[in-house]
Amino acid sequence: MRVLFVPLAAAGHFYAMVPLAWALRTAGHEVRVAVPPQLRGMVESSGLPAVSAGGSYDTLGGIRESSEAVRRLTGRSLADFGGLDALPGAVRAELRDLRRAALVADAAHQADDLVAFARAWRPQLVVGDPVAFAAALAAATVGAPLVRHLSGPLPAAARSLGNGLPPAEWPDGLHRLYAAFGVEERADPAAATVDPTPPSLQTQPVPGRIAMRYVPYNGPGPVPPWLLEPAALPRVCVSWSMSHTATSGESDYPAAATAGALHALGGVEVVATVKATDRRRFGPVPEGVRVVAELPLQLLLPTCAVAVNHGGGGTSLTVAAYGVPQVMMPHDPVHVVNAERIAAVGAGVAHRSRPVDVAGIAGCVKSLLAEDRWRLAADALRAENAAQPEPAEAVRELEAVAASGRPR
Repeated sequence: MRVLFVPLAAAGHFYAMVPLAWALRTAGHEVRVAVPPQLRGMVESSGLPAVSAGGSYDTLGGIRESSEAVRRLTGRSLADFGGLDALPGAVRAELRDLRRAALVADAAHQADDLVAFARAWRPQLVVGDPVAFAAALAAATVGAPLVRHLSGPLPAAARSLGNGLPPAEWPDGLHRLYAAFGVEERADPAAATVDPTPPSLQTQPVPGRIAMRYVPYNGPGPVPPWLLEPAALPRVCVSWSMSHTATSGESDYPAAATAGALHALGGVEVVATVKATDRRRFGPVPEGVRVVAELPLQLLLPTCAVAVNHGGGGTSLTVAAYGVPQVMMPHDPVHVVNAERIAAVGAGVAHRSRPVDVAGIAGCVKSLLAEDRWRLAADALRAENAAQPEPAEAVRELEAVAASGRPR
């Protein structure tokens, strides 16, 4: 069958889809991934065929504007509030409306190209990110089932745009987009949901859940020779998301100060992995810290004793897949959900101090290294993930969805 993938225009959201896309290819199915032209290289480097959909609209920039609006309205950054429930009601509504507007604008920029490609290629299944709203338009115009693909735990709210929110509560821009293509408005257009999140991390039941093991993919990259040697000391990985720096609107970049504080602990080896475009944010390398650019986490984490990160879905689930305890510094409400769920099962710490308390983070790392309970909980989470169905089994479920409109 022909399967069209429509990720959100962000690396972490696409990376979560790669193992399923390759499982489909391995099973003999055809796959295409629709992204804006500037992201085609990211898709092609994964070995998957990309098609261009949309233009130069900056989706992450639109999300960044919502974060900057919080600063304008309150004089504080979004990170200072942590969870959405801590925001004043009017500010929370403004943040929600601006983020929805950015995602609707993203869909509007993609829709013409995406629908045209779908009509020409005739996919029998469309796999879309929960907030890639153009995926539903492409699926509906060719009569193909839409499958939602998650990249982390759902927020605790029962309904969201594209996932149960009644059309009466949709923004006007989405109504206009559906009307332009003659597509029926539905609160939840998905026939099923591929969920690679271990069940203990989910906040609510997932509708039409197709369970799948989380298989880490964090981009391509060579294995450096030093990584083949056993670490002389417990290795601590420090990472920070490029997508986060593109959307937060904040000037701080805590990875460097955090790495320096960890090295000051003594008795650990600190490795900081950054995107090449973020290397300048790191600044001077603290003495005794190794900084590497574009080293995929799936290569580094199996050698690590603890990981420190921003709590993004792909990052935190990759760490969990390798059974590594983690300290998370969430700066966005979505990341707060990820961090708090990891913390709830005892596999890590959600550290939400503002400004970032690097000494406190170092203290958390020291605790995670010293106390076996963190490692045991992280290993239990690894085992839970490993027990989920492999991507090949999810492919069989998707074949049933394509044939009947529902999982087996």
